Amino acid sequence: MEKLILHTISYIEEGKKIVYDYSANTQIQKYFNKDKPFYSKYGIDVSSTPNSIAVIPFLSNMMPIAWYAGFIVEVEEVDEDFFNALKLVEKEFQKRDSLQNTEGGLVAKKLVKNQIKGDRSSMLFSGGVDAYATYIRVFEKTPDLVTILGADIEIDDHSQWEDFTDFIETEKLLEKNNQEYIETNLREFYTYQVELLLKDIGWWGKVQHGLALIGALAPLSFIYNYTSIYIASSYTDHIDIDWGSTPELDEKITWADGVQVFHDGYELKRQDKVDLIAQFATYTDNKFKLRVCYSELRTEFNCSNCEKCFRTILGLILNGKNPNDYGFNVDGNVYDQFYEVLNIGAASKGVQYFWWELMEKAKTVDDFFVFGNKEAEVKQINRIREGEIHQLLEDKMNTKQHTKQRMRFIIRNKFPWLQKLYRKIRY
Repeated sequence: MEKLILHTISYIEEGKKIVYDYSANTQIQKYFNKDKPFYSKYGIDVSSTPNSIAVIPFLSNMMPIAWYAGFIVEVEEVDEDFFNALKLVEKEFQKRDSLQNTEGGLVAKKLVKNQIKGDRSSMLFSGGVDAYATYIRVFEKTPDLVTILGADIEIDDHSQWEDFTDFIETEKLLEKNNQEYIETNLREFYTYQVELLLKDIGWWGKVQHGLALIGALAPLSFIYNYTSIYIASSYTDHIDIDWGSTPELDEKITWADGVQVFHDGYELKRQDKVDLIAQFATYTDNKFKLRVCYSELRTEFNCSNCEKCFRTILGLILNGKNPNDYGFNVDGNVYDQFYEVLNIGAASKGVQYFWWELMEKAKTVDDFFVFGNKEAEVKQINRIREGEIHQLLEDKMNTKQHTKQRMRFIIRNKFPWLQKLYRKIRY
C-alpha cells in the first residue's frame, strides 16, 4: 500500500515554527505541493512540546487525505488519546457517501500517554457571527482567543491580516482576553488533486477545516494548559449537509488525557446567533464590529456587497440595529443589491437555508431598522416576507451547476495558463 512517512519534527525561528520532514510514495505525491511542505507557526516558543503532541497539527491535516485517497501515514509516535480519537473521527466520515475508501490509516510506532493539568479555556475566533455568538455564550470564562492565518486569510495577504489583528487588539469588548495567533499553510500544502477526491469540490469546508483548526491548537494547549477548546458551529442540526465541523466530528477530538472540544451553538440557527448578538449589544450597551467578509473586493472592514455580508446586514436590520454600527457601510439601496448579487452568484443548500431563516424572521417582526424612507423599505421587507429571495435561490438550485463548477475547477488548476490567457483576451 502507498505510504506517507513523517521522518522528523523540528523547530526553527526561536522555537516558534514547527517543520515536518515527510515523504510520499510516487503514486500519492500528486496530492502534495512539494514547494510548500506543511508547517505550523506560533507566536511563542513551543519547542518544549512533546513530539507526540507536536505531531497533531500535521496528522489533523494529513489523515483526512489518507482516508479519502487510501494510503498509510506512518509516524514515530503520537499521543494515545489522539490516535484513538482519529479512529472515531474516521468512522464518522465513513458514514458519508463521499468516503468510499477504507484502506487509509495511521501507523504509529509508539503511543504516548500525555497529560495536561489545568482549566484554561480557549476558542477559535474569527470575529464573525458564529464566533461572536460563541464568545458571548462563554463570555464569563474569559477564553484565550486563537486566530489562524492561512485559514480564511491567505498567508501572503499581509494587508488583510494586519487589519484583522488590529481589529482584535483594539476591540474594547475583547480587551480582557489573551489573544494568540497561529500561522499555518493548511490550505496550501496539498494540490487541487485533493479536491477531486470529492464528487463536488469543497474539500476545506466539507472535510478538512474542523479537525485541522482544532488540531492546530495542540502545541498551545500543552504550553498554556488548555483543557477546554471551543469551536463555533457553522450550521445547525436543522440542515442536512456534509460539513467538516459538526458535534459528531469535533467533540470526538481529544488528546493528553482530558482535552475537551466543544462544538458550540449547533442548536442555534444563524439568525438566532444574530439575535443573540443584538441582544447582548443592547444589554451591555456595546457596539462592536462583526468581521464576516474576506472578499478580495473588500476595501473597508467588510465589503458590504457580498452574499455573506448581505445576510448579516439583513439579520441586523430585522433586529432593529443599524448595520453601519457593526462594521458595514450601506444605505436603503442595499435591498436592491441583495437581488443583484444573489442572482449572479452560485446557490448552495447552505446559502438557501440561511436566506430561508431571514424570510421566516421577517415574517415575525413588526419593527426593523429604517435607513430613511420607511414606506419604500417596508415594501422591500414585504418582498422578502413573501419569499422573493427564497424563490430566486430555489430556481438557481434547480439548475444543475455542479458539473460545470467541477470542470471549471479542474481546467483552472490543471491549466493555469489558460486562465491567464482568458483574462488577457477579455480585458
